Amino acid sequence: MDEHRLNALLQGIRELYQELEASEGAEPEARRHGLSMARVRLATLEDGTELPEAIHAGIERARRHLAELALAFYREGGCDDLDQAGRQAYLDEHAEPLTRLDGIGPTLARRLFMHGLVTPEQVQSSDEAGLAEVPGLNAGHRARILRALGQGEAD
Repeated sequence: MDEHRLNALLQGIRELYQELEASEGAEPEARRHGLSMARVRLATLEDGTELPEAIHAGIERARRHLAELALAFYREGGCDDLDQAGRQAYLDEHAEPLTRLDGIGPTLARRLFMHGLVTPEQVQSSDEAGLAEVPGLNAGHRARILRALGQGEAD
């Protein structure tokens, strides 16, 4: 990777954090928009090229931070002005990375996200006991997730 591309990626990560900080005190609609745009910016930073480990790790930290901010905003009432469909759409947007894991659809992703498992890596490092603490996740859901992660018994 050339130095110009590396500097552009680093600058993109810095700008992402600046934009998130700038939206901290904004009205709920503007804050939701800022969080959505940050997700778009993050997606554009990883363009499929091989990234140095330090850059990849920085993007992953930014992705986790963004998801944690989105969850905290929701828990603080940032979506209370939305109807049920709007709140679900917000959660679906921010829980979407979890659906990339086998066995996890939008409903399970929302449950995991609301419980605080906001990244695929957090779900992947979960065990039966940790998943048992997630409200609404029954034994069948847990078994399916663990099998998909290679931790459960095969059918």
